[in-house]
Amino acid sequence: MKKSIFLFCLACFLSFTFIISPCNAQQKKDWPVKGVTIGAAPIGGVYYVWAGGPAKVLGEKMGIPASVESTGGPVHNVQLVNNKELHFGMVTAAPAYEGWTGTGWAKGKKYQNIRAIFPMYTTYFQMYALKKSGIKSIKDFNGKIVGTGPVGGTPATYWPMIIAEAGVKPKKIVNASSSDLDNQLKDGLIDANGQSVGLSWGLISATETTHDIVVIGVEDDIATRFIKKHPDFAKGIIPKGTYKSAPNDIPTLTVWNFMVTYKDMPADFVYEFTKQIFLNKPLLVSVHKSAVEVEPKNILYSPIPLHPGAIKYYEEIGIKIPKELKQ
Repeated sequence: MKKSIFLFCLACFLSFTFIISPCNAQQKKDWPVKGVTIGAAPIGGVYYVWAGGPAKVLGEKMGIPASVESTGGPVHNVQLVNNKELHFGMVTAAPAYEGWTGTGWAKGKKYQNIRAIFPMYTTYFQMYALKKSGIKSIKDFNGKIVGTGPVGGTPATYWPMIIAEAGVKPKKIVNASSSDLDNQLKDGLIDANGQSVGLSWGLISATETTHDIVVIGVEDDIATRFIKKHPDFAKGIIPKGTYKSAPNDIPTLTVWNFMVTYKDMPADFVYEFTKQIFLNKPLLVSVHKSAVEVEPKNILYSPIPLHPGAIKYYEEIGIKIPKELKQ
């Protein structure tokens, strides 16, 4: 009888341990164990899809529930993470740099509570127009109505500046979600739809199956002038064949994307999150193929300082972090 009672108690103990241990084996008391938020962009955009990868890593590999939040995009994510209204945020290099330095969109206010954790992927500035519009380049935008994504996003912030660098003046710039703008393009309400996303952009791939379109980048001369004013940008190529409507290489502008958090997020938590991201890269790629660019060495492209927990991981694997990224 005593043996039966002992075995029953042991079974209960082991069952209880099995239930709780997967989620709590490596967690520390100051970790956000009740769940974290990841600021992405409007539903339907690449950011919103991409964020599902890190959310899975947090949930499945670290036992911490993570929710993906729809936001206006990188500018809003800088603001929200800086104010601790989000635990993590996805940002592009240029908006993060301007937030840190108080330049550009930040208009003198510095957002220096943010810290980079890991590199995500390269963003390519892309536009498309219906072939019947006659538009072949952003130099053809005089008097046209152009969509540039939602307010607060990287494209809404920088496409108007790029177009201005081309020396043309559209009739109107329209801001809305990319899917809404795609519908407006098909209905003839706008003339071109632009974004800054990884390759390939799903909307172009989908739209070109039903409509004849032209894929538009940023010509070399415009890109050269723009980069002189915005050194966080770089030239890039949309390779031929990326879209059936792009039989040749298309020159454009590119900028890196990063995951950020606030500086006093527990260092051991950020260290473990960073480590798990790289250990589970195949999971990230299964969510969005642009995650093939998630490589530790690419953290050196960060325009803002890194979180101490992330620095610990990179230095452990032999990456020398320059002093300007240690603040």
